[in-house]
Amino acid sequence: MSPIHPGLALLAGAAKQRNWAGIEKQLRSALRNPAWLRPEHRVGDPTGYMRHLVYVDPHGDFVMTAITWLPGQVSPRHGHQVWCAYGVAEGELTEEQFDPQLNSIKTSVLRPGDVADRDLEQKIIHRVSNRGTAPLVSLHLYGVSGQHLTTGINRYF
Repeated sequence: MSPIHPGLALLAGAAKQRNWAGIEKQLRSALRNPAWLRPEHRVGDPTGYMRHLVYVDPHGDFVMTAITWLPGQVSPRHGHQVWCAYGVAEGELTEEQFDPQLNSIKTSVLRPGDVADRDLEQKIIHRVSNRGTAPLVSLHLYGVSGQHLTTGINRYF
């Protein structure tokens, strides 16, 4: 993994310290100025959303990923096993949130620069989708080591 892009360094510092207000502020800043976004982060997979590693904390405290969503792609309904913060760099993302009985309680449309509700206590159950006609890219931070990125994040409902 290459060194962190300078546009994400302050975000990584806030994540390392688990400074939640700092994470939100720096995430918003990174989303509004996505100079860190490389061409390969915009590559999608027609069979499902595609996760691109942007940065892995060398001590295993967190990872940053850019997730590319092609039009019509939807995540399964899920929650997280670790803290999570994310927002939109390009495109328009729809997030549906559910209560513990899986009743729909909130739907939000996030646009570039918008940050989703933080899930610091692993309580949010949601489904994320691209209901638009163009690809979208979201930036996610997860409190998990790189080796557990694919197995240690989601719990499905």
